[in-house]
Amino acid sequence: MRRLLALSSTLFLALGCGKDDATDARADCQLAAIDLSACQRSSLAQLQADGIWNLNVELNDGSGAASTMRLTGLASGATLLGLNVTERQVSEDTFFIASDVVDTAGDPVRYVVAGCSATGPGQLAGIFRRCQDGRADLQGTFEGVRLARRAGEEESSKVERVGEVGLPRGSATELAVAHGHAYVTAGKEGLFIFDVSNPAQPTRAAESKPADDVYSDVLVHGRTLYLATKNSGIGVFDLTDPKAPTRVRSVPETAVEVGSLAIDGNTLFATSPYPNAEVLVFDIATPSAPKLLTRYYVEGSEPATGERPLDVTAADGKLYVSHWTYGMTVSDVTTPAKPKLLGRFAGATSRTTAVGTFGSRTVAFDAGEDWGAHLSVLNVTVPALPEQIGSFRLRNEVSIRSVTLSGTKLYVAYYQDGLRVLDVSVPGEPRQVGYYNTWREADVGRGVTFFDGLNTLRVPGDGYIYATETARGLMIFRETE
Repeated sequence: MRRLLALSSTLFLALGCGKDDATDARADCQLAAIDLSACQRSSLAQLQADGIWNLNVELNDGSGAASTMRLTGLASGATLLGLNVTERQVSEDTFFIASDVVDTAGDPVRYVVAGCSATGPGQLAGIFRRCQDGRADLQGTFEGVRLARRAGEEESSKVERVGEVGLPRGSATELAVAHGHAYVTAGKEGLFIFDVSNPAQPTRAAESKPADDVYSDVLVHGRTLYLATKNSGIGVFDLTDPKAPTRVRSVPETAVEVGSLAIDGNTLFATSPYPNAEVLVFDIATPSAPKLLTRYYVEGSEPATGERPLDVTAADGKLYVSHWTYGMTVSDVTTPAKPKLLGRFAGATSRTTAVGTFGSRTVAFDAGEDWGAHLSVLNVTVPALPEQIGSFRLRNEVSIRSVTLSGTKLYVAYYQDGLRVLDVSVPGEPRQVGYYNTWREADVGRGVTFFDGLNTLRVPGDGYIYATETARGLMIFRETE
């Protein structure tokens, strides 16, 4: 079972860690306590123990998660799983990195990786442990790959950067483009509004920082803006003045966490992974006054095992839910108040989906978000029998974040591999026709999380591609062919 990356990409939130500089942990997470006798330790001499690495941790209980490691040599310091490194032993036959923290109960917690073998300067495998109060409570293995641009690629091909503007603080996540403005969310730092009437020179027009909330998805419907939040459900804003949204209300009345939003006709769908793992369905015949129709629990899903709705797409009376390890589900919502599951595709993890019509077929482009994540192309014309007809993948250590379909082009936000433009005129044979590498190791803030790089894409039909990049902010591209 893969752990839900949104919660456990650093593998430490299960304990809830607080301040750094814990007291010394006991021997279970010391180098001397880890049996490396069967390892090829001499191969570690070829490692270049520097830069930023993506990690895949596989625990002995069958679970696991992807994370990251930033080694010394970078201005911002070394981290392991997003935590400050407190011990480092690296030599020709040794690779040992540890991070010490204190959990919410005041007990010391230590995370360690110990190298076992290297197959190249940027390829590493070894042992992972977590110790609580000195005793190992999580054990397993890890593999790590140092991040660098894909072999043979330049900065771009058939895509040019038109404009770019950084955020004054925080990391850019979601995005909506409407009325000559781009609305960019940045988690607890709030909402930033940019004037993009001249895409070559986007300028910050306004911002709104929540007092005690986290902003995620954002969607514009006419003159209404919907904002998904962690603590107050969906914020509903009037957009009479595009650069100055005015909050009208929040829905539902009992606040839940909302992750993503989608509209089909007069119906608004919102994923709420916590606390109840549900999809909220609203009537928005009056856009500024959404009326809750139902709380939909996708049939057969098991929230306790991490099967929670992360993203949602709606089209032509069908609801497509990216339901993490439960897969991509298709439900009938022709009667929005009574959704009914029609079928599901249980491949790998499902993080986000784009849907389109190609001739007589309905095709879903379903993307995972994990180590080894890739794009699955599904024929969902008969929703009860989703059929995989194609796939697209780059490399295991870099994940997909989002996909956007425009005509016969699929635009893929591929985190550290940047923007990928795919020709899907033959849906089962996706073909890359352009790219732009946005990730740069030297950017401030790199390497703290596996979810680093190009994030969300929007293609509103004005000839430009708008994107959020975790370190670089708002980026605007244009295809050159």
